[in-house]
Amino acid sequence: MDLNQITDARGPGHTPGIKRLPNIKALTSIRFFAALHVALYHFVRPFSLWGPFEGAMGAGYIGVSFFFVLSGFILTYSHSHEYERGRGLASKFLIARLARIYPVYLVSMILAGYVNRSQFHEKIHILAYVADLFMVQSWSIRMVAFFNVPAWSLSCEAFFYLVFPFIFLHLRPHSFKKAILTLCGLWFLALAVPLLCLWLYPQASWHEDVNPVAAGMRQVFRVRRLPILALPQFLAGISLGWLYLRFPPKRRTASFLASAGIVALAAILMLADHLPRILLHNGLLIPIFGLLLLGLGEPNWLSRLLSNPILVLLGEASFALYLTHFLFNDLSRAVFGDHDTILDAVWKLAITIPLSIVLHLYVERPCRLLILQWWSRKHPAKLTVAAS
Repeated sequence: MDLNQITDARGPGHTPGIKRLPNIKALTSIRFFAALHVALYHFVRPFSLWGPFEGAMGAGYIGVSFFFVLSGFILTYSHSHEYERGRGLASKFLIARLARIYPVYLVSMILAGYVNRSQFHEKIHILAYVADLFMVQSWSIRMVAFFNVPAWSLSCEAFFYLVFPFIFLHLRPHSFKKAILTLCGLWFLALAVPLLCLWLYPQASWHEDVNPVAAGMRQVFRVRRLPILALPQFLAGISLGWLYLRFPPKRRTASFLASAGIVALAAILMLADHLPRILLHNGLLIPIFGLLLLGLGEPNWLSRLLSNPILVLLGEASFALYLTHFLFNDLSRAVFGDHDTILDAVWKLAITIPLSIVLHLYVERPCRLLILQWWSRKHPAKLTVAAS
């Protein structure tokens, strides 16, 4: 969801002598709404139950694309100062990312092993579970669809984290024009392969429920999930992060950008049934996400609304919600049958949202701190843990 985002806007560790940028609370809160959209997308089938909102709810997968862009934006915002001053270390960054995402991820995989224990009867499924544990499942079309399906995006995020320390400084713009051109180039790069798929396999590229044996279905599925093809969305987020840091919008401009982003996103969602699924899934909305991120970075009506403490807490817990909702849905189906209505979604959310908060407060936070404290003792010159 990095999921995604899956990131903390202040960064998980503090480098002495480097001033921290303030936490952008609105970008924490908005993660909850993206994760909620994904959860409802999985909870309510068929989408026709939503009536006039069928197209919007049937496009819940765009939350993952948003998490990829948001992840690049926040990581750039968090780490630009230390890396530009030569104080950034890839090892420190990677252990901080591991401390941030893996504890809850591991809990989700243990739950997935129990909920879907019947899948262990085949060797390929055992191998898929091991791939899940090492977060490499999205590199294989045969591995990605077992156990906790939404975890495929964390496999992409793990790849993004590996390349981030070595690439993000190279995306620094020297001018506003270059920043916009870079964004346009990355947007085109994100859509290049999906557009090729749309041309070669139009039926499989347009619709979700296409016959699995339809021509191009496996190729389109691979394009949607392969980390290297999702990378341009993350890089676009990095580019947006630099754009915000180097050329921050004025408050009035930010308010306009946020409003335009909300209106544009709502319009696209309502028209989602009339747009190719593969393009929506793979970066078509990067410009709209950019409007939202740039607009929410400065104080305005929407950022103030999203800075509510309750929404911030829900945003912090959204990673756990993203990783556990699908498993809970599988479990509830096994116990109560396939009753995926709007009413069922309400009681499922009434359980999974509080559960996600518990996981955030009592698994994610303490485990993260323990890992960073351990790393600090082993490498005192490399990492000073922030208590906050």
